[in-house]
Amino acid sequence: MPLGSGDAMINSIPTRYLTPLFDIAAIRRREQASFAAEGNSFAMMQRAGAALYQHILRRFPKLTHLDVVIGGGNNGGDGFIVAALAAQDGLVVSIFDVSETPRSGDAARAEQAALNYDQVALLKGVDELSTVSRTVIVDAVTGIGFKPPLSAKYKQAVDTMNHCRHEGAWIVSVDTPSGLNACSGIGSPVVHADLVVSFIADKIGHYLLDGSVACHDIVIETLQAVDAPDQALAYFVDPSALEKYLPCSRLPNSHKGTYGHVAVIGGDAGFGGAAIMASEASAKSGAGTVSLFTHERHLSASLVRNPNVMCLCDKDGALTQALRGQQPVVVIGPGLGKSAWSSEAWNQFSNQDVSAVIDADGLYWLMKKPIKRSRMVLTPHPGEAARLMGWTVSEVLSDLVSAAKRIAERYLSVVILKGATSVVASPSGQVMIVGQPCPGLAKGGSGDILSGIVGSCLAYYTDPFEAAVIAAAWHNKAGKACEKQVGAIAMQPYQLLDYLE
Repeated sequence: MPLGSGDAMINSIPTRYLTPLFDIAAIRRREQASFAAEGNSFAMMQRAGAALYQHILRRFPKLTHLDVVIGGGNNGGDGFIVAALAAQDGLVVSIFDVSETPRSGDAARAEQAALNYDQVALLKGVDELSTVSRTVIVDAVTGIGFKPPLSAKYKQAVDTMNHCRHEGAWIVSVDTPSGLNACSGIGSPVVHADLVVSFIADKIGHYLLDGSVACHDIVIETLQAVDAPDQALAYFVDPSALEKYLPCSRLPNSHKGTYGHVAVIGGDAGFGGAAIMASEASAKSGAGTVSLFTHERHLSASLVRNPNVMCLCDKDGALTQALRGQQPVVVIGPGLGKSAWSSEAWNQFSNQDVSAVIDADGLYWLMKKPIKRSRMVLTPHPGEAARLMGWTVSEVLSDLVSAAKRIAERYLSVVILKGATSVVASPSGQVMIVGQPCPGLAKGGSGDILSGIVGSCLAYYTDPFEAAVIAAAWHNKAGKACEKQVGAIAMQPYQLLDYLE
């Protein structure tokens, strides 16, 4: 049954499942406020190193040797603190120094503390890092202020650590994986960290693009930092927390009208598969009734595959009559095309005030012939998002959250900006990051399945933001399950339909 507003849904999820995410400017403000309140920035560096070292000990209580790869800046200083604590406990420590400038301030002080121990070996560069088997490597090369590209020296360090991980080493990154822009999530190459110990608060870039793949596990250490008025830029929702919101059961005395009517409009001549898959996704994800309005060339194919889906081609005003009389949620765009047929389908849709999910070619027509609806969800990929905003794809990728928010504001709609993780934004500024990387979904047709799921959720749930979040999570969950059974290379989008239950 409908759960209410998006805020209500968020508030009903235990806070342990919601990770607030911040940009680097907000982290810096809290950091500086803490320095001012404490009057000692080195104390926070000590707490950072100690927290990270404790996470290593919890996982490797019998560790005898620790390797630390250190760059410049305070991130390297944190690494030296870890090295000093390990040496103090009697571990043999190897420090691989790849810094390119002399250290100063707290980092220099931490370096001196580590080098006071006889069992600490300081090596320049990482040439010797891959010569023997390694157990644990601390990645302390680049910090949260880093922006790609890496220098040649730092790139060698990142590549070498990833090679060691491939050979069995366990890597823990200080605050953020080296090579990653902690705001955008962009980085190439990036250290693939088994654990990231994120200080003060978690960073938005850990959940986007390369960051979503590089951060295999994340823990947050607040380091007793002072609270700051900054609101979270977004929230990441633990996928397991959303499972209880999926409409996987039904009231015993319900009927098809309880679960809404979805009408899919798409499938111009030669593009029927997209619309057929979207309509079946709506049916499989629980819509009470599903209609497909498509080019007459595809009617037979749809009836053979989906006899439960009502199939119509637009003759004698059938589309207008159905939209006016039944008031379904419309999914428009899969395989819609850009022809005269497509234009007429858009015109008939746009004349009716119905809730809508707009995907693929529907986004093209939205730009050409704009509409506004009180309940509308757009599902662009980054290329489509760039066209919607008049940006380049690079500009979208460099700030996915801002792109999603700006599109939501411009078109007064909820937006699912698709990617390795999905950024869901509302016109009021709510942002949630949903899902986990699933390379098996990186195939044409996956978005058509998503649009169908969004349609059924929009027919069922009251709030479009809530419907979009749940649909994105459901789609990702099905993708992960299918990928596990079939494999990322072999799996096909239509196979997701068998994993929606």
